[in-house]
Amino acid sequence: MDEPGKNDKLRQLQAIGMVWNVIVSIALPTTLMALGGRWLDRRLGSSPWMTIVGLLVALGISYLLVMRQAKKIAEMLKTPKS
Repeated sequence: MDEPGKNDKLRQLQAIGMVWNVIVSIALPTTLMALGGRWLDRRLGSSPWMTIVGLLVALGISYLLVMRQAKKIAEMLKTPKS
């Protein structure tokens, strides 16, 4: 038999993992693209345009990654628990 509350702890850990994935899906592209845009701005003397373009690209990437994660979560919630 399972311990009482073990299932709840597992669900909490899964929820924390999902939240972590969403945070990383937003923070990592934003940081990398902003830094890349800033580097390009310094090399090309185009400040702040490459940084803005980098942030817009990061927004699109983050959107796609978060939507993919949301679909996975929705599928997980649809499947019956055994």
